[in-house]
Amino acid sequence: MKILILGAGGVGGYFGARLQEAGADVTWLVRPKRLQALRENGLRVESPAGKLHLKVQLVTAETVTPDYDLVMMAPKAYDLEDSLAALDRALQGRALLLPFLNGLTHLELLDRRFGRERVAGGVAHIGAMLGPDGTIMHLNQLHSLTVGPRAPGQAALLKTFFELCQRTRFDAIYVDERTDSIEQHLWTKWTFLATLAGSTTLYRGSIGKIMATVEGEALVREMYEECLAVAAAHGHPVPAQGRSSAMAVLAQHGSDFTASMYRDLMSGQRTEHEHVLGEMCKMAAAQGLAAPLMRAAWCHMQVENPRPERE
Repeated sequence: MKILILGAGGVGGYFGARLQEAGADVTWLVRPKRLQALRENGLRVESPAGKLHLKVQLVTAETVTPDYDLVMMAPKAYDLEDSLAALDRALQGRALLLPFLNGLTHLELLDRRFGRERVAGGVAHIGAMLGPDGTIMHLNQLHSLTVGPRAPGQAALLKTFFELCQRTRFDAIYVDERTDSIEQHLWTKWTFLATLAGSTTLYRGSIGKIMATVEGEALVREMYEECLAVAAAHGHPVPAQGRSSAMAVLAQHGSDFTASMYRDLMSGQRTEHEHVLGEMCKMAAAQGLAAPLMRAAWCHMQVENPRPERE
């Protein structure tokens, strides 16, 4: 299996590195600046699961060819359109798209452009970021990929990919379409992530700092309940195990855990608030749900990070 990964950031870089470490045929499509840095220094990963320093295969939008079996995408949601332009040549071939983006709206866009039969489903769970020198910093023990088909004919290729993932150091889950749906897993993550991002940005602190306040735990729980109500209203109620796992993180006293949106906000970078918080609020409104805490978090981020969708 030939795998092309769009970008070598926290998600694409980390999981691609682990796949290459396990013997997979991986190529990264990167921008010219990142290309030069990776050619000179290789791909470096700092992780509790073990350090990596790899020489990697690289292409750009101008040099990529359409001979890949699977294209993994993990750009920021606001970069999706530009990413698809960069992938234009690669997607002229047989490749199945496997996106790992937050929220759900990216699936609607990809389905319209390529057809549902060519767009699989993926969920990435990891705390990772690029260091100042381009090193991928894996921040905790969490590192898992969940994949599942969204149309007939995708299962065989995804199962082969899943088998590759099982040889790596990260955790992997295959969602059998006969008993489950990858969309349900996307909703489960989105409700958790929207609460984590909404609370850590709105209150400007880690989960532990929020829990140390008088009303912090109650407010986080209320925000999560708002998101759960949205998921249920749209036909994807989060199962009890998913709720329990989420709250174990969201209400952990003493935790230094924050959302990547919080880290992006505090470092002055563009954030995904429209896609993670804003879309959740719109989904709530479509079902007549008030979601006041989520709306407050979205409003706060529009004030703090008021960048247009396209620059």
